[in-house]
Amino acid sequence: MHRETGDRTGEAYALDYLGTVDERLGRYQQAAGHHRQALALFRQTGDRTGEAYALGNLGTVDLQQGHCQRAAGHHRQALALHRQTGDRSGEAHALAGLGDADLRLGRHQQAASHYQKALALFREIGERAGEAEALNALGQVSLATGRPGQAHAHYSAALGLASQIDEKFEQARAHDGLARTYHATGDPGQADHHWHEALALYTELGAPEADRVRAQLSASGNHEHHQP
Repeated sequence: MHRETGDRTGEAYALDYLGTVDERLGRYQQAAGHHRQALALFRQTGDRTGEAYALGNLGTVDLQQGHCQRAAGHHRQALALHRQTGDRSGEAHALAGLGDADLRLGRHQQAASHYQKALALFREIGERAGEAEALNALGQVSLATGRPGQAHAHYSAALGLASQIDEKFEQARAHDGLARTYHATGDPGQADHHWHEALALYTELGAPEADRVRAQLSASGNHEHHQP
């Protein structure tokens, strides 16, 4: 409809949203294609806010494909644009994206710093889904740096928040993180409980993470249906 009416900005936003759906479903090549098309249109129409979001979304897909340095570059560009336009939510998401790239590159201190800044911004503007996302990310850093107690606190806070607002993807991430925390501290029963919860949510969402969790449960020798 945007194409029919010649609304190029509307077309760009629709393409960008399509890319985000593709990314969540694990269709990374299609996602990157949609985000690149959106980015080109945003640049043609001079929509700097849209350009910043498309860059950040491209960075997210880059990371899923293992292009960590390229992802960091896209998130840095997005961050600069969001700061220029005064978009605090966009700035927080870009900081979280930079944290994701740093985490994958093993730069744990920088990742934690970016996530803490993102968390503070999300809290300041009252964006609770973003807050849950940042808490889950801080859980990942804590686990990666051998601090399971701290990881458990972050993941538990993320789960509580995501459950309150019915944000199923972040709920699934929190359950997955709690499972890995219990696995690391030698509590396989609790680990399997949380992996079953994560699997149910990821499966409901059609997310590719379901396959990884299913494989983890098979490896642990407990893939029977979980009884609450």
